[in-house]
Amino acid sequence: MQTKWLLVLVVAVLALAVSGCTGSDDETVTYEEDGVQYEYSASGDSQDDWCPVGSSWKSSNPSTGEDVSMEITGSEVIDGVEMCKAQFNSNNPDDEYARIDYMWSEDGNRFNWKYYDADGKLVSEMTMKDGHMRFVAEDGTVTEYNTNT
Repeated sequence: MQTKWLLVLVVAVLALAVSGCTGSDDETVTYEEDGVQYEYSASGDSQDDWCPVGSSWKSSNPSTGEDVSMEITGSEVIDGVEMCKAQFNSNNPDDEYARIDYMWSEDGNRFNWKYYDADGKLVSEMTMKDGHMRFVAEDGTVTEYNTNT
């Protein structure tokens, strides 16, 4: 189940990132599939095509009470690079993560994912900066890769 929602999150982030602003009006699309309700909202007030602040995605399953959502919450400058910020939330007890904080640069060369459990404890983190990828596991184990070689 966790892999399914992570895939949905990645697709939603990409869709929101490339959707941009199509005018001054907010746009909301809702649909239902296999008993699950989906809602996608794009904010027309966003000034940045690559970071449409206020845009969101939500999935609800009325039969299980499960809710999964993602919202682009803003941007932040880190080391001189503007990063778009999004937050993913899930109340599904089968998911390993209840919240994921995600930041990415416009060119996609930098990103940061922080995974939290239902108690708000940081479970793991993955970052990419200047061709250097770093994973920090829950037990503190650090794995690093250089993608420039």
